[in-house]
Amino acid sequence: MTAASRTPWRRRPIIELILAAIYRALYSPRQLFERMTIFWTDHFNIHIFSDLAFLLKPTDDREVVRAHAMGSFPELLSASAHSPAMLSYLTNDSNVKGAPNENYARELMELHTLGADNGYTENDVKEVARCFTGWAYQGLRAGSSVGRFSFNAGQHDNGEKRVLGRTIAAGGGVSDGERVLEILAGHPNTARFIAEKLLRYFWRYEPRPSAISKVANVYMSTGGDLRAMLRSVLHKSRVGSAKPKLKRPLHLMVSAMRALSAELENPRYLIEQLLITGHLPFDWPPPNGYPDSEGYWSGLVLPRWNFASTLPRRERSGIRTDISLLDPAHSVARLVDTMDAVLFNGTMSAETATELTRFLESGNVNKPRIRDAIGLAVGSPQFQQY
Repeated sequence: MTAASRTPWRRRPIIELILAAIYRALYSPRQLFERMTIFWTDHFNIHIFSDLAFLLKPTDDREVVRAHAMGSFPELLSASAHSPAMLSYLTNDSNVKGAPNENYARELMELHTLGADNGYTENDVKEVARCFTGWAYQGLRAGSSVGRFSFNAGQHDNGEKRVLGRTIAAGGGVSDGERVLEILAGHPNTARFIAEKLLRYFWRYEPRPSAISKVANVYMSTGGDLRAMLRSVLHKSRVGSAKPKLKRPLHLMVSAMRALSAELENPRYLIEQLLITGHLPFDWPPPNGYPDSEGYWSGLVLPRWNFASTLPRRERSGIRTDISLLDPAHSVARLVDTMDAVLFNGTMSAETATELTRFLESGNVNKPRIRDAIGLAVGSPQFQQY
């Protein structure tokens, strides 16, 4: 953690933002919207413990990610580009004429729009950096405007630029950067890059080229309408052919708690588990966001099992779970059927059912054993996937 995270008055907005993300994931009825906010938080990643993020990221979360998560990609991209949190995190506030800082320009093309090495050159990076010279934010002496976007015309390179084969005339001022955003948002490589990421996030790790092309065409034909793209990504024919994906830790924990109608009485344990598994919201230092990769997350098996076994134990987890439907007086078959309905939405595999039945039949069926069975179910390979 940085010095900022250890300073109480700086730590408070960080903790509140992290808790807000967790509570929304747990209790919001708008589950698709919350999944999209997580997607865009990763896509436009800003590490909450970096420099002034404690001050600027809460506004970015509200006015960039959450405001545009289900809108249009060009508007979301523009909001992010004008975000003081992003300009600070990627150090564009030090991008001035005569000494351009290429950090934001590079990540804008590599991570936010076109994709790595996909249709741009090193010279394009240099030219884009020139276009964004002077883009900064109001400092601590700005009074009520502190932390708001500002353009310093005196620090802007007003010369002619050439970006992706397009000429940007001299003297454009702040519109140079805005023109770059238009070019990038309208580029077919951006359409494919965003389409592939959405398909990987919601459908499968290696989307078929034909699926990518179809969703990318929706992007191009609608001007980057995210709702239209999601309708294509989540079409019933596509969802029906989806292969299982490994839940990332936050998804795993939230899905188990939502299924069990959990009440988070004390968030300390959950935050500790997210730290142990490396998936605390907003706590990924590099600009590429938390990985959406089975290979990255599959090695964290023991922490997943520990969470699963502890979750039903309120005295250890600080989480109240509702297991009132699981009455020890019921038959083992009925108990397993109930767990199938509650945790697996009626899709429990024969292997999982067999293991749960064997466990319940191997001892006295009482409340503690039922809680252990729930932990076994949450820790099962099947529940780890979606």
